[in-house]
Amino acid sequence: MRMNCFGCGVEKDTETKEVSPFADEDGLTTDPIGPLHVLDCQGPRIPNDPDNYSEFRMVVVCHACFHALEPDMWISKNCWDTIKPKVPYEKLPHFVAGLHDPTKLAPLP
Repeated sequence: MRMNCFGCGVEKDTETKEVSPFADEDGLTTDPIGPLHVLDCQGPRIPNDPDNYSEFRMVVVCHACFHALEPDMWISKNCWDTIKPKVPYEKLPHFVAGLHDPTKLAPLP
């Protein structure tokens, strides 16, 4: 299946494995892996409630965008915005626990 990175928009064949050009830097395996990664993205703080955040969304990114985002456990909306993504936070699909298959995700209309 062909699919676009939500960050830069590059089209990837999800059936073709790739070796990340940043494997050593990002702590990824040097073995071929899928060309797209799924990351959780935490929304902005809710106004008047500094201890609460809006919902999590999910992003699908290529190796280059994954490297640019430097994710830890998840990324924030502000982090997502730093790469000037093709899919804005508001169009990212809502979080689904345990979903790691990029082909199951698509931007919201």
